[in-house]
Amino acid sequence: MSSAEKIKRLFAKSDLTVNSKLDDRIINDALTAFEKPEKTQSVSPEPNIWRIIMKSRITKLAAAAAIIMIVLVGLHRLGGSIDGATVAWADVLENMEAAQTVTFTFEYERRYEDGEYCWGKGTTRIKGPYRRADATDGHRYQDGPPHEETTISIMDLSRQNQFVLLYPPQKWAYFAPDHGGNDTLLTYDGLKKDFRDGTEESLGRVKIDDRDAVCFRISKDNKEITVWADPDTALPIKIERTADDGIDKTVLSDIAFDVELDDELFDMTLPDDYVVTNMETEECRVLFELTEKHLIEGLSVNAKALDGKFPTLYKGGRHGKEAFEKYIAETREMSEPPMEDKFKPSLGVEFVKRLPEGSDYQYVGEDVKLGDANTPVCWWKPQGSKTYRVVYGDLSIRDIEPSDLPEVPWLTEQK
Repeated sequence: MSSAEKIKRLFAKSDLTVNSKLDDRIINDALTAFEKPEKTQSVSPEPNIWRIIMKSRITKLAAAAAIIMIVLVGLHRLGGSIDGATVAWADVLENMEAAQTVTFTFEYERRYEDGEYCWGKGTTRIKGPYRRADATDGHRYQDGPPHEETTISIMDLSRQNQFVLLYPPQKWAYFAPDHGGNDTLLTYDGLKKDFRDGTEESLGRVKIDDRDAVCFRISKDNKEITVWADPDTALPIKIERTADDGIDKTVLSDIAFDVELDDELFDMTLPDDYVVTNMETEECRVLFELTEKHLIEGLSVNAKALDGKFPTLYKGGRHGKEAFEKYIAETREMSEPPMEDKFKPSLGVEFVKRLPEGSDYQYVGEDVKLGDANTPVCWWKPQGSKTYRVVYGDLSIRDIEPSDLPEVPWLTEQK
């Protein structure tokens, strides 16, 4: 919306208000602008009604008349009433940008077409390039059981979005040198971008959570954002965003600006006693010895999550696009394991990755039933051994001669 259109809309909607002190301030500001050289440029990035007036080729008398008209209709910085009854949207944006730190609590919920429902709540802290969220996130597939997990996320926007995700109960961490983005951590940044699209509409004075507030609404790309601002500080006290016809909703509340935040809150040093996975290289730092037990536990968790059958792939398996697409479909069908079992499949895969060269690991567990004592799921040859260790569908392990191993179908087809 152009500045002229904004002015017309504001003139049409404004009530007649008069405040002598504010009138004097506005007129003095305007007269000061008259005294400045015509070529002087404002350093303010925001639209300036006085600069617009001064650059036009009207007489000073006409300019003074325009100023008086603005005073009478209560126009203050393109949107606020001059008696202080409401604040301008430009004030809100300016004060938000000036804040050195921000904290708020957030709640969100999202529903997907496949029946998945996600929700979460927590606290976000922002200081300079750092963002930290202490959250409890949950999700449920269709009518399945709900699952929740507690995380700490930290992002440093000054270092290519360096990112750390901690799971304190499980002592597991993910690290990314360049994560690219994170919806939860960048919620505030995304909202600030949407705030500047020019669709803001003032809804006037309202009550929110027993507080006086000035309400604004932004509509953009099938999402609607409502901002309640403090009439004294011109800073948001609550923000609500809905998208996709209401199936995606986020609420920010308890918003505080320029509060003291200790630098230690944003320390991205990874704890020494955590298992750490590098999200870029997929390398995993494990602080203990991985054994067959970890492989068995990982296979068991995956099979139980697939209603009692082993997945198509588990660090190995049938080759080709068809197998990969089947595996992707299986991951969508998998039920969420209990939190205490969440990382066991990853440790099982890590055991396989660390097998010595020449171990000849093979996974053949596709569609094998959990509990099937006669069908192999995978095998490998321990270093220096003449026999293979074979895991069966009942998760038992036996030593088998190479000649007694079954053929691997896709390897046979390649011959």
